[in-house]
Amino acid sequence: MPIRQANYSDLRPAAEVAAAAFIEDELFGELMHPHRHQYPEDFLHAWQQDFRAKWLQRAYVFLVAVDDNGKVVGLATWEREYGTDHVIGRLIYHLASWYTGLERWIWPNRAADPSKANVLDESKPLIEHHWAGLREQNWYLDLLAVHPKYQGQMYGRGLVQWGVNEAKKEGVCASLISASGKERFYGRFGFIEVGRANVGPLSGIDGGAIMFTDVKA
Repeated sequence: MPIRQANYSDLRPAAEVAAAAFIEDELFGELMHPHRHQYPEDFLHAWQQDFRAKWLQRAYVFLVAVDDNGKVVGLATWEREYGTDHVIGRLIYHLASWYTGLERWIWPNRAADPSKANVLDESKPLIEHHWAGLREQNWYLDLLAVHPKYQGQMYGRGLVQWGVNEAKKEGVCASLISASGKERFYGRFGFIEVGRANVGPLSGIDGGAIMFTDVKA
């Protein structure tokens, strides 16, 4: 199960994987994209826009898992969080976000609920204290997705292990916010729950365990 860094040409197939994996997801599907079944191409394009913005940023490592035929069947975006002093990374982030925002203004996402577009950013002030002190610099698993047809075939393990290994090499934590029912899976890599992210605007959403491979503070 080869794991490699994504090329630009991988972004569309990676978006197809994410759209299939999260089509019935409570957060990315039902809450943020309630009209995804009516406008599936818009749902797919939203993932592609997000992936392009992250692929362009040096803080992210965009990984894909491919099958024996070279088909993209899984992906992970790992973000190296350096803390508030990493100015260049934040500048690139804002430039990429500005371009994506302009594109979304010109071509609105009909699958989305506009009132929920910023729900993830709105929840950050309520949970960001967990990423402080020795945890401020870490490798954060921003997203993990495996196509439903290929789940249970070890692709997800390889994508998670990559970031855990990088964190160990650098002597920093790895962190993530778990989807519902995946806590035990992540526990196999040494992740331990330290808090909850399903608070504030995300109250009532299943899942949301904030997990670190190192819980020292």
